Amino acid sequence: MKRYSFITLSALLCLLTLNSCKKQDRILPIGEAVCHCGVDDPLNDLQWLHETALYYESLRGKQFASISVCTYDSTSQGFLITDCEECPDLGQDFVDCQGNSLGLVGGFAGTPLSAYNIDPASVRVIYRNYPDTAATITNKTWRLVHFYDRETSTTEVPIRHHQNGDDTLAFWLRFHDDGTVEGGGINILNGTYAIYDHRIAINIGCATEIYDATGWEERLLAALGNSYDFSIDYYGNTLRIYYDYNRKYMEFVKVG
Repeated sequence: MKRYSFITLSALLCLLTLNSCKKQDRILPIGEAVCHCGVDDPLNDLQWLHETALYYESLRGKQFASISVCTYDSTSQGFLITDCEECPDLGQDFVDCQGNSLGLVGGFAGTPLSAYNIDPASVRVIYRNYPDTAATITNKTWRLVHFYDRETSTTEVPIRHHQNGDDTLAFWLRFHDDGTVEGGGINILNGTYAIYDHRIAINIGCATEIYDATGWEERLLAALGNSYDFSIDYYGNTLRIYYDYNRKYMEFVKVG
């Protein structure tokens, strides 16, 4: 059974001089520390998880990684560890509170969240080794690549059909630093947004009334209207906006 046991040089020094470097090596969680697995601050109170986060800290700028808390079987608690965010085919390692691997979620070889009775609404990112601020997504154009269902591990790629017969991925959003958002597809889309911590609130609608025969624009608007509050992940040139209580997400790629 796989067990996380990453120990960096910094972690080894802490074992020798615990009191002197405990504060220095403290990993700051995203948002407020969450009580999980019987401790108040799992990133720092669980030694194996702390060492894992220290290892990912050493990879900043080289590899995008994240750690999320989750609940399964109604009351049991664990973690979803993404070793390589830019490698979605690899999935996430599902581990218990002791760091023992319980299985693989997503990717080519993994199974959906529902296979392990993981509650999608309980999944919350507590650590990333890459930026998560409004500046990373504003004043950039994001093209919709696909919809992904985490429960069924299914991917749906939206296609806009042109009269000349070409099929093009043509649905996009752009977040401006004045709090407005615009987009395109079949119709012109506009609205407002607000980002705080690792969440985004979006209010968007149509400015024109052109019939969408493909149904994809309606699907996009339905997803954006599914909740006023979304979780977001940003790494490199990719943006994920989660919806339906984190059961699904839309993946966008930066195009300008």
